[in-house]
Amino acid sequence: MNQNSRSKNSIKNASSEIVVRLLTAGSKFALRTVFIYTLGIQYNGVSGLFNDILFMFSLAELGINRAIAFALYKPLANKDDDAIARIMKFYKIVYRIIAGVIMLLGLAMLPFLKYLVKDVPDIKESIYVIFILFVIQSASSYLFIYKATLLEANQEKRIVSYVNIAATIIQVVCESLILIVFREYLMYLVFSIVFTLSKNIFISYITERKFPVLKRKDVGPLTKEEAKQIKADIGATAIYNVSNVAVQTTDTIVTAAFFPTTIVGILSNYRLITNTLNTLISQISASCVPSIGNLAVTATKEKLHQLHDRLSFIMFMIGNFVCAALIGLLNPFISDIWLDLRYIFFMPTIVVIVFNLYLCIMQYPNTAYRNSNGLFVQGRLRPAIMAVINVVLAVTFGTIFSKYGQQWGVFGILLAAPISRLLTETWFDPYVVYKHVFNMPMKKYFLKRFCYFSVMVISCVATHFCIGQILGALDVSNVYIAFVLRGICACFVPNVIMLLLFFRTSIFKESVGMVLSTILKRK
Repeated sequence: MNQNSRSKNSIKNASSEIVVRLLTAGSKFALRTVFIYTLGIQYNGVSGLFNDILFMFSLAELGINRAIAFALYKPLANKDDDAIARIMKFYKIVYRIIAGVIMLLGLAMLPFLKYLVKDVPDIKESIYVIFILFVIQSASSYLFIYKATLLEANQEKRIVSYVNIAATIIQVVCESLILIVFREYLMYLVFSIVFTLSKNIFISYITERKFPVLKRKDVGPLTKEEAKQIKADIGATAIYNVSNVAVQTTDTIVTAAFFPTTIVGILSNYRLITNTLNTLISQISASCVPSIGNLAVTATKEKLHQLHDRLSFIMFMIGNFVCAALIGLLNPFISDIWLDLRYIFFMPTIVVIVFNLYLCIMQYPNTAYRNSNGLFVQGRLRPAIMAVINVVLAVTFGTIFSKYGQQWGVFGILLAAPISRLLTETWFDPYVVYKHVFNMPMKKYFLKRFCYFSVMVISCVATHFCIGQILGALDVSNVYIAFVLRGICACFVPNVIMLLLFFRTSIFKESVGMVLSTILKRK
């Protein structure tokens, strides 16, 4: 595959996935608003807690999809249908086992629900029935959808994105009508299960049409070489997946252990916003993984390093703007535009949330290079160490800070995530990439990262200061006009700082030029 084809596929996949994420984000906000106003904050808290518990069950997947995607790159490039059939047969069996494991884990969790929910919410449905439906939804999501990995490995993830666009619109409309007309939570959950399963069956049908080899019955087992490589990669990615799930769910579960479900519901609103942004941004990097994997076979280390530098700077530009905007807009959006003052945390908690998001955004180029180069085994203990540090710190900080009130308690629990990242992921993952891909020293890398972080802090402080000065000088009483003024400042200040500091640098010109040239090629 030539460079032009790689670029086109990367942009097509990224743009289609970004459309899906934007549509999903808007739909989730609309649905969450309907959910809160029809069922209330108690149901929102239960939903947020059970979603995170079931997300933790997804560690049963062990990151298998990444290892399988990597294993498919070579047979797809060589048009080796036999190898593709063998790998996908193995994948199918494993995902059916995973669905069964999740069902068993969910049923085993039922006796312990009373310990996870600090105060049983005042709702008419049994939390046990609700949890069982969440378990069924999580388990059924692994049936049929495994075939979508074949499309992704073949740089055709946009096909799945197109299906998700249509499905998202239909699902949100139907679920909103169920909430508004019937106000029945169980009906809402059952519909979600049926619809998700139907969507996965449709994606499976499309994949089979495109790859008839999936319909073959005479498929043998993996060869010894294939089995050895896939098992080694799965063993390594398993630790990465377990740690990522643990880090992402620890704050909600620990918060539920310390505070009532209403606090969990408030936290879930913040996570809806930040996770949506995080997922959206991650697609830019993730869509490049197949292309980087293809490029790694032919390109020089200098070429790969140059691309890594540009991707890192692009992530910095995005992270600088997003973090400054969140500092200025996050609480006003929740309190003035979306909900009300009952649903917000104080500024120290917002700073921690934004800081953790920044660390995630800046890590994506390293993650893309690690996945695309098959660096699953190297540093496989790092994620486990990060997860343990995160859990220990969350419980410790939650215990210490909660003595000063709920707001400080949540602050302490959320503070654990960025600290655990700084102690492990932030320095170790780039070390693995630089050692095994570039064979280069890392001094310049860390200097650049410190420079980028300093600029991000300046942008956040300057945005917060300018918003305060402008609103204070104009004495605006209308919340909508005030929010528009905040938005103008949040767009203007961080980007002006970025231009003033980097406009004349080569990395700025190269990174922006790469983005513009790729967009123009697409057009």
